[in-house]
Amino acid sequence: METGLNIPITDLPARLWTKPRPIIARMSFEERSAVVARTAPPAMVRKGILFVSEGRSELSEARVSDVTSLHPDLRVVEIRTSDPLGTAERINEAVNSMSLVDSVIDITAFRREELLMLLAVLRGIDSSKRRNCELVYVSAGDMADPLSGKVTQCRSVVGYAGEMWPSRPTRLVILMGFEIPRARAIIEAYEPKYLVLGRGLRSESINQTLSDKNDIFFKELASNYANIESTFEFSARDPLKVVKELESSISKSELSNVVIAPLHTKLSTIGVGLYAQSHRDVQVCYAEVGAYNEENYSTVGSSAYVFPLTQLFAQRNS
Repeated sequence: METGLNIPITDLPARLWTKPRPIIARMSFEERSAVVARTAPPAMVRKGILFVSEGRSELSEARVSDVTSLHPDLRVVEIRTSDPLGTAERINEAVNSMSLVDSVIDITAFRREELLMLLAVLRGIDSSKRRNCELVYVSAGDMADPLSGKVTQCRSVVGYAGEMWPSRPTRLVILMGFEIPRARAIIEAYEPKYLVLGRGLRSESINQTLSDKNDIFFKELASNYANIESTFEFSARDPLKVVKELESSISKSELSNVVIAPLHTKLSTIGVGLYAQSHRDVQVCYAEVGAYNEENYSTVGSSAYVFPLTQLFAQRNS
């Protein structure tokens, strides 16, 4: 049975906003970042938080203004994308400052690093204080090429540093997405002895166009490295399936420093986060880029995914 619920975006108002609820969202230059908040009638948003970037672009500011004019009670929290420790602290402080009971958490526009930080904060909150909390993800219709500029830094995600032993070889697991330069930068930074490449399952892709594009990028990357230990397929939309796929795909034949790079959908990134939370020796890494292709980054897809938070956490080891 698939985790969560896949519904048309047009059904979000009836699905999410039958009663007043708090909302947490990340505003960005993407049109998708404002979709969930826009579906809510003003009277149905009971406080909440909008995470935004310091020094944001005019396009990002337009999204923020649009949503705050619709929901004036929302608190805007700025984060500095180049400061991961500060970002982790801001997310932790903000999320813990409000009641998450009945809340809607729109994960669509969180950067993968921020999403993993958020997941760690949510796990640390007592389950009674996040009852009926739901994660929502708005799918993309298409993605630009390129999506972003040059990689400026590769680093471990705060809270997912793992245990790295100098005496052990590195086994780098990449969940390939749509950015070959990001994948190459991570490979060059970690210089792994073993390289494990994953591609999104065609049958579980968000849509066929993105699946075809992912397949091309996967084949191109795979043809460039001689140290590929194995390849595997993973779900683009079911975090719990991703956990199981990682369990069966990461070799335990030799003790190694396992590093995972989630470069695919935000939903598969949650799966990586859940896996790492139950394997504390595993490191999750992130490649920061200098700029994004803001004007053409993505289009809004036709569907959205809704996940009860308790379902993700309760079944982590199932």
